[in-house]
Amino acid sequence: MNLWLQLLPFVVTTAFCKVTLAEIFAYVAYNDSSKCVAYKALPACFGPRLPAEGLTGYLVRVIPPNACHAIENPPAPRQASETYIALIQGYGCSFVKKVLHAQQAGYQTAVVYNVDSEELSTMMADDKEIQQLIEIPSLFTGQSVSLHLQRTLQCAKGVYVRLLPPKLYLSACQENTKMLEKTFTTKDCRDLFYITIANTLIIVGLIWYKRAHRTKLHTYKKGDKHETCVICMAGYKEGDHLKILSCSHAYHSVCIDTWFRTLPGKKTCPFCKQSVNTYGQGDLLPEQAGEDANEEEWDQEDDAFREGHEDEYAEEEKDDASSVEGERFDAPENNIT
Repeated sequence: MNLWLQLLPFVVTTAFCKVTLAEIFAYVAYNDSSKCVAYKALPACFGPRLPAEGLTGYLVRVIPPNACHAIENPPAPRQASETYIALIQGYGCSFVKKVLHAQQAGYQTAVVYNVDSEELSTMMADDKEIQQLIEIPSLFTGQSVSLHLQRTLQCAKGVYVRLLPPKLYLSACQENTKMLEKTFTTKDCRDLFYITIANTLIIVGLIWYKRAHRTKLHTYKKGDKHETCVICMAGYKEGDHLKILSCSHAYHSVCIDTWFRTLPGKKTCPFCKQSVNTYGQGDLLPEQAGEDANEEEWDQEDDAFREGHEDEYAEEEKDDASSVEGERFDAPENNIT
């Protein structure tokens, strides 16, 4: 129970980080009569924001796909309100150049997707002059949007989608970078949480294994399954102190201690010759601990008694010494007499 209480802060932190992480995402949503599918995306740190109510239009794959050069114009709109969104592969040249080519071709928005990966990246502007020319919003998303477009494409125009802005919209590059740093910190925190859980389980398993396979101390009682010590070949008596090895064989404590002292290296059971763990070898039985405590109490009482009667001992020694000296002086007188 204490272990779970210690791990509770990691759980709360991970849950909080997941909530915070979800706030920075925009979404590319596709709707039809039967289902709605939404894919995560990150707004670029250059160009205008998506409108607060979102933006809808036809998602069209551009030619050439990576938009590193001038691309073809979108289909002619049948209505003035029709919007076209450029779907661009995210490799080959800078993000800001891709978006500029989409803007020059007549697209109102650009969606750049990661090729062969769902990992999201922040689109930064490496050219300040081109950045100032950007007048359309743009997003970066994973490859799922492109795969979905291939599955659902039914006409030359493309797929009708809706781009939803994030709740916490940060348009400045510096602020967006800080938010991404928080995102990576969150990922590191989550990884640390999983590592902590794994290490805890390993430690608990090792402790359990050591306790399960250590040498156990036991006081023999009548009716126990252990009968004879194979070292001294004597039967166990009521109250004998035994040691049960990890292989489940039992011996007199004195006998097995002597046996282990005769083995220079690995400790083995005298009966089955299996390697045994001597962990717990130095533990004391409750009865032994009580006997040691009683011996200490007797020693303390003897010391206290001696301290309280030191004066008496000193006087008695003086009397004895004086009596001896008197006898020594009397002896010559007797001899003279």
